[in-house]
Amino acid sequence: MEYKLSRGCKECENVDLFGLTKIEAAFELYDSSQIWKTPCSKCGSVNCKFLGHDHPKLDQELLDIWGNSPELFLMPQDEELFLAEIDYLPMTLKAIDESKYLKRKIEVIVESVCVLLYDNSASPEEYTDNENKEREKAATLVRTELIKRKDKIIEAREAVMDYIKEIVFPQIGIEIKGNA
Repeated sequence: MEYKLSRGCKECENVDLFGLTKIEAAFELYDSSQIWKTPCSKCGSVNCKFLGHDHPKLDQELLDIWGNSPELFLMPQDEELFLAEIDYLPMTLKAIDESKYLKRKIEVIVESVCVLLYDNSASPEEYTDNENKEREKAATLVRTELIKRKDKIIEAREAVMDYIKEIVFPQIGIEIKGNA
């Protein structure tokens, strides 16, 4: 499957499309400054208004590449938020269990599963009753899986943001301060 990078012209509003591979799109492995300066196919202007592309859905191939490459990022910031999706839970749990990725990448994955529990258990007042029922189903699943991996969570505890620890750690039997 080919992914598209869009370049919007500031002068004529034309949008040019450039093909990207899944790997290029996932890790933004293209020269944005070069594309930014590429003349518009309609008016020839080099005044660019925007660049954008859709990120591919995470799959095992992308996770493996990312997990073993210190220089690659799924997002320049907040990778744990990108990974904190219920659809990715089986892959992320497997990655935690196998510990076959770089230590820092495993820490990001651990944090992402903690974020997933946080997202499904914090601030219930902001959601409807039906939404909270769905959130509790997800939270129960994630909580159960985190409890099974308590030792791994403790190992990666420094990578988890304090506000996440405050909500998540008591739910899985980990003291916020200390090691147990």
